[in-house]
Amino acid sequence: MPGSNGTVERGLGGTVKQVRKTSQGKLGLALSGGGARGAFQVGVYEQLLRDPRFDRGAAVVSGTSAGAINGALIAAGRSPKEMMDFWNGIADDPPVVASPAFFHSALRTLARLSFSEGVEWIFGGQRRRAFLQRARNHFPPRRGSLLAVWVEYLLATRFELVSHFLEGITVPYVADTKKLRQRLVDTFGGEKIVTDGIELAVNSVDAHTGEVVRYVTCDTPVTRNTAAYVIVDNITVDMLLASASIPLLFPPVAIGPHLLWDGGLLVNTPLAPVVAMGADEIVTVLVTEPPDPERKPLPHFGRAVERTVDALLENAYNVDRMLLLERNRLAQVEGSHYREVTLYESLRPARDGRFNAGSYLYFERGVLAEMRRAGQRAAKLWLSHGPVVDRLTDTQAGAAA
Repeated sequence: MPGSNGTVERGLGGTVKQVRKTSQGKLGLALSGGGARGAFQVGVYEQLLRDPRFDRGAAVVSGTSAGAINGALIAAGRSPKEMMDFWNGIADDPPVVASPAFFHSALRTLARLSFSEGVEWIFGGQRRRAFLQRARNHFPPRRGSLLAVWVEYLLATRFELVSHFLEGITVPYVADTKKLRQRLVDTFGGEKIVTDGIELAVNSVDAHTGEVVRYVTCDTPVTRNTAAYVIVDNITVDMLLASASIPLLFPPVAIGPHLLWDGGLLVNTPLAPVVAMGADEIVTVLVTEPPDPERKPLPHFGRAVERTVDALLENAYNVDRMLLLERNRLAQVEGSHYREVTLYESLRPARDGRFNAGSYLYFERGVLAEMRRAGQRAAKLWLSHGPVVDRLTDTQAGAAA
């Protein structure tokens, strides 16, 4: 087991060697989105600051959604306690208001479609025949058969009703975020985030084009010459709000020529900007649990939802990670113009069932406190194991090549 100043490197073929201390270069943090799970990152950050290898703090931070808010709090010089005060404030007084206009138009559209469909059932036999045809698949009936046959009827025969219903809802989001925006303004003392000498990146997605839009405060050759990066003097609360605007649930945010949504759609764990902004070593904090160690059937629908969401949220990070590790390998070739960046194995929650499908939006003080403690525990374990430097395995090297 390495000492308090040790790290571990895992090289090709899984070989392990101990390294006496970290490089003490420019430290970068990549913080993933995850709603209420953002409290986990607070616990991680708190524990990192207590370790002599990382107590200098981050010089570069890149975040998405909840990770963008945490990144902005860190860049603004807020302490872990002040960060938890923000999240607890969300729990005590949720600054998101359900849109009456959304539900009014939904009910009106549902009533109109129900009436027209009822008329068709009374005066025409085609609808009844289609329903009875589907009902044969559920004979003899069992518990849940009636609901199952109605859903099957809608999906297989009358799916256009679903489209008509969605098109009849005139508001393209469920909840309004004006109060959340004001909360962010109050938290940062204005619409601009004044950073404490820390470079910051906030990641979002253009709702019209589906392209990634990254706002960064760092002017480098990469951020200057790559279309996805927008260099700004200061990150604003609107950029944070855009990065956290979950599609369909929250309204998109208009900034310049862009109408922006949650960056978690495509870049939930934004590793690339940390490299682009010049970090020498990177700590990545995921809020998704590791996959099941046993390949067995999923026990329930909730677990299926968890694995689906986790896979979607981690995909972009896995791509960026492989590209960086391959670049690190090429950096060792004589004459290469790449620089090697130390990437530690990602820091994430233990697999203990606390991070279930509902925990993404479960803003409750007790839950947030447990998330924070889970972050502290995970960081302690991660630090005691090295931390381990992420390297390409033989299999990964072949895949990258």
